[in-house]
Amino acid sequence: MGRKTIKYPVYTIALALYLFFIVLPVLYSLWLTVTDGHFIENIKTVGQDSIILLLKSSVLAAVIAIISTFFGIILGFLIYKTSINYRKFFKVIILIPLFISPYILAVAWRDILLLFFDKIENSNSFFAIILVHSTIFIPLSILIIGSALVNVSKNLEESALMISGFKRMFFNILLPLIKPAILSSLVLVFIFSISEFSVPAFFSVRVFTTEIFTQFSAFYNHSLAMLQSSLLIIVCVLLLLSERKYIADSPFLSIGTRGKTTKLYDFKSFNKIAYLILIFSVFIMILLPLLILLYQSFKDGTDDFIEAFQLLIPTFGNSLFLALTGAILTLIFGFIAAYFSEIYRKKLLDSSLLLLFAIPSIVLGIALIKFYNRPVLNTIYSGVGIIIIGYVAKYGFIAAKMLENAIKQIPKSLDEAAKIQGIKFYKRINSITLPLVFPAIFAAFMINFLFCLGDLGTTIMVYPPGTEIMPIKVFTIMANAPESLTSSMVLIVFLFTISIILILFSIFRKIFTAYNVNY
Repeated sequence: MGRKTIKYPVYTIALALYLFFIVLPVLYSLWLTVTDGHFIENIKTVGQDSIILLLKSSVLAAVIAIISTFFGIILGFLIYKTSINYRKFFKVIILIPLFISPYILAVAWRDILLLFFDKIENSNSFFAIILVHSTIFIPLSILIIGSALVNVSKNLEESALMISGFKRMFFNILLPLIKPAILSSLVLVFIFSISEFSVPAFFSVRVFTTEIFTQFSAFYNHSLAMLQSSLLIIVCVLLLLSERKYIADSPFLSIGTRGKTTKLYDFKSFNKIAYLILIFSVFIMILLPLLILLYQSFKDGTDDFIEAFQLLIPTFGNSLFLALTGAILTLIFGFIAAYFSEIYRKKLLDSSLLLLFAIPSIVLGIALIKFYNRPVLNTIYSGVGIIIIGYVAKYGFIAAKMLENAIKQIPKSLDEAAKIQGIKFYKRINSITLPLVFPAIFAAFMINFLFCLGDLGTTIMVYPPGTEIMPIKVFTIMANAPESLTSSMVLIVFLFTISIILILFSIFRKIFTAYNVNY
């Protein structure tokens, strides 16, 4: 690693911990798959059916990625680039579905579909998956594309408008400039969608992730499950690596700098249409599911809601503790990876975070089980440590990306001037870097906390018996519970999550106002 790495032991320690506790389990599981005595037999089993299933899952994910990115461009432009009132309100409210666990919206949309159909047929189930996933990932596309739009040079837009109309400027200049963000949106939504397990499982649709889960948990064919997982890993990693440059350059999940301005467009009469589009989007994505859950929960009285609340009370404290711990650790690893990647060009930890992010949650869960299920590591395997490791593996890249974008905005001359004056490394970080990127640190903490709080894909694979966690409790009970009880439990989780979002955002606003940061 060279003398410079040894000079900064914090990076060496973080890298070693990440490689051992997270990367090694994945490599070990893949090695077991190759060296297993049934490897040749499993290859024959993974035949045409698995390839067709993977293609079907890929097509489904591609449709969701295209829909999400298309609406992300439209809504992102309306929210980030027009002068309509309440822009900041729409920026926040439209992101709520992104932080709501997918199974919650799946329950809500199932109830909505049942109002129009007596039962949900197979074709309706595919439509439901597209609907639920698009609802979740459109906000992600808005965030990615909106962040890119505000980083476009105001002078460049104004110069283009002097010699051409808005339509030509938008299609010939603005869209090409945010091409990295558009490609990032397509790739990331595709990876999130093809990796998602809970929604297809809820609607009983056989996709690649549900097939892997079935082979692992129902048939106990761990070798076949890992071999199928390898195919999914290859697809996600190759796709991510092929677009790595665009994703690395894309300013998604970035926090505005002090005094940063962007050109806002005032279309006057079109503002009313913009309001209608945004209000309709908020209604479809947030209010309608919430209203349906309220109706289903209380249509027969309050007994089911009270029972659901009593069932979930024991999970609140544990879920908050695990999410808090996961968010703090992802923040630590993310900051170390971002700082050393941007300042000292040390990319190994940053690349490891990126590659682990590409691995589907259910595959990651299997890898952690295969590695930690041994006497010497039983303390981690049988406790909540394995859950926290899963959180860091899955969401560390998000924190790293946000913080790297923030660190890029700090003039390098500040650090160089401090070096000349003899200020030591850790003091420079504490006195210069941390204060300047603190808004991004808080934002990364807030986002990862919410992701950890609602995580199901990794958690359902690794949680120890007897561990009470909110997403697991709801997902396991709702398989056999009455619809009204299921809706009540999901409604409570929905309201609980929204309450936390509002609390965090109120703190978020105060911090950003104090630091004079646009958001």
